[in-house]
Amino acid sequence: MNAMALPVTWSLLGEYFIPHRMQMLARMIDRETGRELQAKFNLSVADWRVLGLTNTFGSASAAEICNAFEIDRAEVSRAVARLIKVGLIERDKDPHHRSKKQISPTEKGKAIFERAVELRRAYFQKIMQDLSSEDVKAFDQMLRNIALRVDEFRQESDEQSTP
Repeated sequence: MNAMALPVTWSLLGEYFIPHRMQMLARMIDRETGRELQAKFNLSVADWRVLGLTNTFGSASAAEICNAFEIDRAEVSRAVARLIKVGLIERDKDPHHRSKKQISPTEKGKAIFERAVELRRAYFQKIMQDLSSEDVKAFDQMLRNIALRVDEFRQESDEQSTP
């Protein structure tokens, strides 16, 4: 297996540039995810997110999918259109809101999701293989702590920008 060198910016600014490394790692994982999903299931990462959320949590609106992954509405709209076209999801009127539509997986979408989940699970196990179960728990808690701090700053920023 060819070892790929880390990007030259990986070590910029030492310990205070850890968020940069987290972002780079997330992009690396997203690219690999995209390649695998495209090759095996003809799905984009955005397609996978829509399919994943609707299979895991049930029907959802496009806005709920955007919020769940903090992604652009246009990206979700394109994914929804593609997934409807290939018969992996369907969009129906929300019984509680006349103007809203709910997105849910078809039987074909559920089957593809189940196969893809197994591949994703194997991939994540492989990339996390050097961490003990205690390391994984600690890492997860650290990520959670950072995410909560980011959310705190986001809320403060939102409060300052509202008149």
